[in-house]
Amino acid sequence: MRYPNIYTLFRERVEEYGGRHAFYVRRRGDWVGISWESFGREAHELAVALVAVGLRPSGSVCVLMGNVPEWSVCDLGAITAGGVSVGLYPTSSAEQCRYIIDHADAELVLVDTVAQLDKVLSVRAELPKVKKIITLNEEAARGREGVLSYREFLELGRKQEDQLRKMIVSRAERAQPDETVIMVYTSGTTGLPKGARLSHRYVINSVESLRGVVPLSDSDVTFSYLPYCHVAERIAGLYNRLYAGATAYFVNEPAHLWEYMLEIKPTVFASLPRFFEKIHARVVSDLEKSPAEERERFAKAMKVGREISRRRQAREFVPEQMANECADKCAPIVQRINNYFGGRLRLATSGGAPLPQEIAEFFDACGLPILQAYGLTENVCVAFNRPDNYKFGTVGPPMPGCEVRLAADGEILVRSEMMFSGYYKAPAQTAEMFDGEGWLLTGDLGEIDAAGFLKITGRKKELIITSTGKNVAPALIENLLKEHHLVSQAFLHGDGKSYLVALITLNQIETEEYARAHGISSRDFAELTRDERIKSLVTQIVVQVNARVSSTESIKHFAILERDFSVEAEEVTPTLKVKRNVVAARYKDLLESLYE
Repeated sequence: MRYPNIYTLFRERVEEYGGRHAFYVRRRGDWVGISWESFGREAHELAVALVAVGLRPSGSVCVLMGNVPEWSVCDLGAITAGGVSVGLYPTSSAEQCRYIIDHADAELVLVDTVAQLDKVLSVRAELPKVKKIITLNEEAARGREGVLSYREFLELGRKQEDQLRKMIVSRAERAQPDETVIMVYTSGTTGLPKGARLSHRYVINSVESLRGVVPLSDSDVTFSYLPYCHVAERIAGLYNRLYAGATAYFVNEPAHLWEYMLEIKPTVFASLPRFFEKIHARVVSDLEKSPAEERERFAKAMKVGREISRRRQAREFVPEQMANECADKCAPIVQRINNYFGGRLRLATSGGAPLPQEIAEFFDACGLPILQAYGLTENVCVAFNRPDNYKFGTVGPPMPGCEVRLAADGEILVRSEMMFSGYYKAPAQTAEMFDGEGWLLTGDLGEIDAAGFLKITGRKKELIITSTGKNVAPALIENLLKEHHLVSQAFLHGDGKSYLVALITLNQIETEEYARAHGISSRDFAELTRDERIKSLVTQIVVQVNARVSSTESIKHFAILERDFSVEAEEVTPTLKVKRNVVAARYKDLLESLYE
């Protein structure tokens, strides 16, 4: 571990790169650069202001922002002040924000938009430990008690600079490797988020492990558009770029990502499976509109490309004639595919959820391998495919500094130099994450082939991972639905999908009573579940639940089943717990129809 803490790394980069641009942000239609020097100065001013308003050593600071440069400034500012930085998803509901802010014992909350400020203010009375709320929107801060604008806050830092500078720098320099520096909240199988405490050692060792697999340089151009509150983007994005001195273009409106891709021409692009799926769909769509002759040339080139891809994955010899044929036939195809990403992409990675093998093989045959990885909040760097050593359908070999083995039941166990320090205020839950020998119990099932590649085969945890990489605890949403007396059971679905759907069963007695009270007649219960007035009622229930969760966790479509799940049909246990695998298999066609 080269650096004892994140502050020393940050200070070195600021001194090294000075006037070079660390970030670019879109303002009034143009890209505006922000220098490393400005980044360092603003983070320091924010650190002084945090201490000036009473942030204690190791006190928590919550950041509720989209992809804006101020997210990085607030993060490094909190770290410089000796605090603990805690990210909140911009899509979180007010209740979800309240829980994390309160549970993390946050003393300050920083937000970007008026909507995010209103969200926090709506639960302000339940957050007695919060000293101040800081917002980027100056107008929204006016006249609100306990709310300061970001500009006012930085001005406070500048005024207190002479008085507090030495103390803050000393505090930052003395930060020990094992001190908690950030907290990342997980979904948890029960639906209650847990705050994973991550140390300076965790962060720096993780970045150094990552750099040993897919190195980034200060000449690389990247995007920042994934949420920093997610551990993968925090480590592989923010801190990895910080370590390398690479430039980031902030995209706060993902709808413009495609447009910016062609304009900025990134050299390295990390994303979630959903984006690559969209690119694949666009390529196929464009190809279908091409002349027959062009489609035939593409098919021949792809045939050669797929064979070379197969040989490379198997570590087999590629004959010179085949390589030359590929270079001749595939060169136009490679450039055409690369043009979808701007034209100069050298490295693409995918994580957060499985990338469909068909899509992975397609891009590799086109000359652009998309490297898949695997990690957890508790240990983000577990396995990663390498540019020169990859195999689709796997997440690659273990990363530097990480050991991986399988338990007798196939559960993936991890031991490394990048382990989390435990869950905040939850020693019992922390202890449950490790076996007697100190191996992390991931809750995921896997296989390791003869070449050392890890393959994920399933999950012991009942977590849904959408194609956008969001972890969703189904029990939380299902229980919210079942709070309504008419709902008997709910089954959430969406693993590998871009949104969530649900199967809902109704309590027969209560539903029939409701129907009689509202003049709804039917021949039998099955017909009653199809009545438009019953559907309308269930729609209202779903809408109310969606208002209590984040947009990612909301249910987009649902189906009402004509009967309840039963023990006799082996759909639920004797204690009425849903057998997820049975239900998913039995209603596979219905679930798929909800995505059509």
